[in-house]
Amino acid sequence: MQTGAAGSGLGPGVEFDRIRSLLEQARVSLPSHVRVGPGDDAAVVEGTSLVVSTDLSVEDVHFRRDWVTPEEIGFRAVSAALSDLAAMAASPLGVLVSVALPASEGTRTWDELGAGVASACERAHAPLVGGDLSASPGPLVLDVTVLGQAASPVLRSGAVPGDEIWVTGALGGSGGAVRLWEEGLQPPEELRQSYAHPTPRIAEARWLARQGDLHALIDLSDGLQGDAAHLAAASDVEVTLDLFRLPVHPRLRGLFGERVATELALTGGEDYELCFAAPPGSVEGHAAAFPGEFGVDLTRVGTVGAGSGVYLRARPGEAGRRTDTGAFDHFAGDASE
Repeated sequence: MQTGAAGSGLGPGVEFDRIRSLLEQARVSLPSHVRVGPGDDAAVVEGTSLVVSTDLSVEDVHFRRDWVTPEEIGFRAVSAALSDLAAMAASPLGVLVSVALPASEGTRTWDELGAGVASACERAHAPLVGGDLSASPGPLVLDVTVLGQAASPVLRSGAVPGDEIWVTGALGGSGGAVRLWEEGLQPPEELRQSYAHPTPRIAEARWLARQGDLHALIDLSDGLQGDAAHLAAASDVEVTLDLFRLPVHPRLRGLFGERVATELALTGGEDYELCFAAPPGSVEGHAAAFPGEFGVDLTRVGTVGAGSGVYLRARPGEAGRRTDTGAFDHFAGDASE
């Protein structure tokens, strides 16, 4: 995911404070051909309508070898990066994959990683156009850069008071798989697939953009609550999420109960669904056609108001309660400030 400009585009958290600090130190005037720099899911370069993003996948941070196969590691690393193009309603032009592979790994691991990379590229109609390979003294690392094109990219900064918040698909499946693995249990195949084979919603985003209803758009890599905080910060608005409307993955309630299932749908992360803001009443007219086109639902999950931050509403008609918990934070437990 591209990082936000200092003071904009990012919700709370130590990780995002560090990003803001770096950008503050490196602050320079963007050249005229850079239409969108740091602060959204990807950068946009004028003249070519080029949309660019990069995404890291690090062993024991983003995946564990006892959870997924090398093929699945390659697949989900590329899919996660391509999801940033979906978050801008961009069409993919190409993918570059750099891999740091432990020298002790054999040819089989490399071949399986490559098969996963190729499968994700083929599925998204995104050609593999380059990359690099290095030995690693430690973990397996994949760094994926994606190139896309969008004449009118949809940013996370366009939401306005009165908008509705919608999401695609079901939420919490990937987080549910991780929760079970961390408890020493094997997740059911539906949840495992949510984690191992995510779908970047590129075609869905392009379809929605053609309907003309998207004010702001983001992909759900950090969880609905956290990514809603990014959207709220970028748009300088308040987002209220209705917990009773969340499209919870159908396997979660039976496995975890209502409370944990809702928590996973709200904060689980790595669902790679779309979250977008649209004018009130504008989506219902084509929401019924969406499942027939793509096999997943569109669900209205909240509203946009004047203010800042994210509020959670448990029941219809009640006032929302503010939450200051943001997106998944790689450095949340760091006390070395």
